[in-house]
Parts: sequence; structure tokens; C-alpha cells
Amino acid sequence: MRNRVLISFAVFIAGLCSIIYELLISTTATYFLGDGVRQFSIIIGVYLFSMGIGAFLSKFLREMPLKFFVHIEFLLGLIGGISVPLLFYSFVSVNALALQIICLVIILLIGLLTGMEVPLLTFVSNEVDFKNNLSNVLSLDYIGGLIATLLFPFILLPFVGLYYSSLIFGIINILLGLVLNHFLLEKSKKTLVLGIASMTVLVILVVFGGKFLKIWDQAIYKNPIVLNEQTPYQKIVVTKKKEDVRLYLNRVIQFSSSDEYRYHEPLVHIPISLHKNPKSVLILGGGENLASREVLKHPGITRVDVVDIDSTMFHLAKRDPYFTKINEGAAKDKRVNLIAQDAFTFLYNEAKGYDIIIADLPDPTNEALARLYSKQFFLLAKQRLNKDGLFVTQSGEIYFSNSVFSCINNTLAPIFNYVKPYHSYIPSFGDWGFVMASDEEIEEENIKSVLPSDLKFLTENQFQMAFQFPKDITIKETKVNTLDSPIILNYFIDDWNKWKTDLQSGTK
Repeated sequence: MRNRVLISFAVFIAGLCSIIYELLISTTATYFLGDGVRQFSIIIGVYLFSMGIGAFLSKFLREMPLKFFVHIEFLLGLIGGISVPLLFYSFVSVNALALQIICLVIILLIGLLTGMEVPLLTFVSNEVDFKNNLSNVLSLDYIGGLIATLLFPFILLPFVGLYYSSLIFGIINILLGLVLNHFLLEKSKKTLVLGIASMTVLVILVVFGGKFLKIWDQAIYKNPIVLNEQTPYQKIVVTKKKEDVRLYLNRVIQFSSSDEYRYHEPLVHIPISLHKNPKSVLILGGGENLASREVLKHPGITRVDVVDIDSTMFHLAKRDPYFTKINEGAAKDKRVNLIAQDAFTFLYNEAKGYDIIIADLPDPTNEALARLYSKQFFLLAKQRLNKDGLFVTQSGEIYFSNSVFSCINNTLAPIFNYVKPYHSYIPSFGDWGFVMASDEEIEEENIKSVLPSDLKFLTENQFQMAFQFPKDITIKETKVNTLDSPIILNYFIDDWNKWKTDLQSGTK
């Protein structure tokens, strides 16, 4: 009876750990290499393929199945445990192709070992009814997989993090092997030494994890880190060097306090200045409340709704001294309503209209963000505009990522009667694009003197210049970005890979 319980428990833990490893590696690969659909598809495919090979190879180990299973748990725990730390190290040490290969090698090894687990456990029991009832074994394995898929997004990622999650479950795998060795293998000393040695490696990585992560973070962000927080949605990092404060979301810079006004002033004041009598403004994204800071400089505005998926950003915008200094207390203004919700969902469910809608959203680096630049998203935004309303979206770097800039413009063009691109040079980012759209004609030549007097960058002259583009910057022909075909993600990856390759090779 005890043996049967232990074997059943082993099946459950094996299923749990293997799915956790798959999710950890897929998520880490997505963070570092982008394109989540591609990464998850490739990694799941390799994982299942290697599991099949492992299951086939397990038949050659059936003479001593329990002993091999215990050794596999040690090896699987060690490889799975160090998988994320290894990928973290590789991210700052090798190029993207090498990192992709390392991901696939790790998941191949994990899949091979995982594929051996269930067959070996079916060979272990001498009880005929258990041995022949494969469905019992598989059901426990699948239940473990279900628990893993629930643990990962709701507990492990937001509260434990990728690094420690891999180490914890690696230790669990090794502990499983040690328990089975103690109760079912007559306490084999060689096996015990092997398990303890594997465990020691992971424990060292846990004990020194804080130091390792700090060194790794500094290798990425360069400037001293003053805030480092993982939420259910993203990794938030704030750095500070002298007076320059920078915000990073998932390792992508969002603003530098030294020049963020060159981004937020054109984003906000150009559309507001072109509206006849703006009263209500919707900001999609912008949870740090820098855009709302600019909106509040117009005394005629009576309501500002800020929609950001991550409530942690609102907490920082209201409480963190770095944020409150930069946003000038905008998040606490009585005219500002902070709404923690997905921008797409908000537009779909919201009934009231707005004079100005500002999409201050991250670049389309993954599928979840690409849909926020889709035809369907822009159609929803148009439905929430009042009759003479204006919509504007940040549209990326116009030189290095011209395909993305063009795609956003071309996706808006069939939806609105008038589409007007403009740009602003931001030292921390480059020459940044915006696209404004409305069903009412946009006449930037007729701007009145409505710009706030306390702006740092935008003047009436600069306002006019924003609509003038260099000769080598054009709106190229692209496909329309849709939910069904998020082509903008391919444009983004291709554009930046091209320039990254050219810079690394020394070409211009």
C-alpha cells in the first residue's frame, strides 16, 4: 500500500514539475526573444517531440525502472532548476540566435527526461491491476499538469519570479528522488550522494540568488536600480543616475526623466490644441501619469480617465517619490480617474464618449500589445470618440522602425476620414512618431495660441515643424494590422533585427 501511494505521488509531482519547466522556459524565451506565439509554439513542439523520444527510450530501462526513475529525477531537477538562471546569464552574454539554441537544447533535454518518467513508473509496480491500468497513472500526471498551469500565472510568476521558481521546482524534483531512494531503493548510498550533490548546486543558487540577480540586473540596466518589482503583468524596474530617473517595463525603457517631456508634450498638447473645446480625455496606458500631467495643464479639461492594466503602476504614480516628483502629483488630482483594466476590454465595455483619446501604450513587442494597434482596436476607439473627437497613438521610432510607424498609419487610414502623422526627436529614444486621426478635418496650420505657457519643449513653431518629415522618412506600403493577422509584430521584429545586425556588423 505504501509503495502504491508513493508511486502515485511521484506521478503527480513529475507531471507538475515538467509543465512548470515548460512554462518557465517559454515565458523566459518570450521575455528575451519576443514573439510569444512563435516561442511557445517552437518550445512546446520540441518538448512534445523529445517526450516521445524519451518514452520510446524508456523501454530499454525497464529492468531497473525505479533506480533509473530516481536518477532521472536528479538530472531533471538539476537541468530544470538551472534552466532559468542559465538563460538569464545567456541573455547578457550571447546573441539572440545562440540564446534561442540554448532554449531549445534545454527544453529538448527536459522533454527527453520527462518522456521517460511515466513509462518507468508503470514498470515499477508489481501489482497487476496498477501496472495494467495506465489510465490511473496518466490521470495523476495530467492532474499535476493542471495544478502547474494554475500555479504559474497566479502565484509563481507574480510572487516568486522566474529565477526562484525554476530552482524551487528543481529542488522538489530532487527531493522526490531522495524520498523514493529512501523508501523503495534500500537507501542506496551512491544514489544518495548523487541526489545531495545535485541539491547542493540548486541550494547555492538559491542562497546567492539575490546577489546573482543584482549583478544580472546591473549588466542590463547599467544605471543603479532603485526599484525592482515583478507584477502579474510585467517586471517594473526604475533606475537613477544623478537626476536621471528611468522606467523599464520587461527590460524595455519607457521614459527617461531627462527628456520625457519631448515625448509627452507632443503626444498630449498637439491633439488637445487642435480640438475646438476639449472637456474629456481618455488615456490608454500611461499608468505612471506623465501624460495626465500634461493634460491637466489645460484648465478646460474636466475629466481624465487613465486606463492601465497594471494597478501597481497607479500605486507607484501616487506613492513612489520618484514618480510623484516627475508626474507632479497628477495621479492624485480629483479630475483624474485611475482605472485598472485592459485597454481593449475597457473600450469594448465603455459607453461614455471622449473628446480626446490618447493611446500611450508600449511598442508592439508581443501579441498582447500588437492587438492594441489593430484595426479592431482603432474601431473601438473611434466608437468612444465624440462627434468632433480626436484620437492619437504613439507609433514608434520612425527611422529604425519605419515599417511599424507606416503600419499604424495605414491601419488607421481606412477607419478615419483624416489621418495625420507627426514626430518629435527624443534623445533617449530617437525620432519618435505619432499618428493622429479624426473624422473632422485636421488643420494644423490654424492652431490658436492655446499651448500652455509652462511647456519645456513644444512651441507654436515646433508644433508646425512636428508635421514636417525629412525626405528619407516616408509612409511605406504595408498590410493592415488586425487581430486575426498581427502583422505589426513581424514588422517590429524584422525592423529591429535588421538594424541590430547592421550595427553589430559595423555597417550603416
